[in-house]
Amino acid sequence: MSFIKNFTEKLLESEYRPIANFYSSKNIGENTEHLGLIKQAGTIAYGVVIINADLKYDYKGFYKDVLSFFSQLKKVIVIGVFVSCNPQDELIKFTTNNIEDYQESIIDVRWTVDITQNKLIVNGEQPDKILEIDRLIKESFHNGGYTVSQDLNTLQQKSIEKRQKQIRSSNIALTLALIFINGAIELFSFFADLNLNGNFIINSCAVERNSIISGQWYRLITYMFIHGSLNHYLGNALSLYIFGSRIERYYGKKSMIIIYFVSGIGAGVLSMICNGGPAVGASGAIFGLMAGILTYTRVKNCSMEGFDNYLMIIFAVVGIFSGFLMDNVDNWGHIGGFITGIITSLVVMRGDKDESV
Repeated sequence: MSFIKNFTEKLLESEYRPIANFYSSKNIGENTEHLGLIKQAGTIAYGVVIINADLKYDYKGFYKDVLSFFSQLKKVIVIGVFVSCNPQDELIKFTTNNIEDYQESIIDVRWTVDITQNKLIVNGEQPDKILEIDRLIKESFHNGGYTVSQDLNTLQQKSIEKRQKQIRSSNIALTLALIFINGAIELFSFFADLNLNGNFIINSCAVERNSIISGQWYRLITYMFIHGSLNHYLGNALSLYIFGSRIERYYGKKSMIIIYFVSGIGAGVLSMICNGGPAVGASGAIFGLMAGILTYTRVKNCSMEGFDNYLMIIFAVVGIFSGFLMDNVDNWGHIGGFITGIITSLVVMRGDKDESV
């Protein structure tokens, strides 16, 4: 049954991890009775249990033990994937499930996969789409040819190697350079303002509506390198390191430059329209980098060194919401950078896809 091997491989590539003692054999193939994998996404754990319903064993009893195991977790969605060449009425009846309360700590979802018809069967009041798992199932159907079973450790190693190939840059030199340049300018601004008795640098380089309308468009670039205080710079430097290093490694240096500056310009434009100014800081561009991680992890259904799309949504919501509660925060710039970052990241990823074809 090549479907089980194919589906297992797809799940491993999507960063699901096998659960110890949840597989009947490490040799994944047509004789595999069952296999359980798990993935944490935000505050919810997703357990996928593949069950070969054609083999002669008590799959109902096994699945009852599965639910008992997962009930120990705080919040988990269990997707039982019951695989059969010819699903019988007994199996269809068992997988027909009605979920009444989605607030329960454990959500029991049961799907049937007919591998003869290459069909996913979902009966009852339960979801038919969960965290891209339905797509992975459809991509795992047998399309002709014979595939041999493989060792689970081998499949895991293949998935690791495939994820490593996604890395575009072996270093984060660009991220460190941006942090250094911002720091050098902050230091220069500090001493310049002491000598000139005022915020000369900010007044000359910040986003400010009237100045930009009068022709000083360069401010949409220069404001990204100016900060209002040492604490402002240090906070942005830390965020730039956290998010920029991931963008640089997975998108590459060229794409990072595009996302960073286009997001920063987008942030400056929305700030100019909605706030008027003056506004300074790299945070609009950094929100664009956050959006880049969100876009990448959402499109590719994977995490980026521990960050997934759910975590990035939380970061963005908390960052933007807290901005409305604090004084002297250019929240419109943050929103503009985030929106521009999503659009730019999608364009960049599309370009990379076209280039690789």
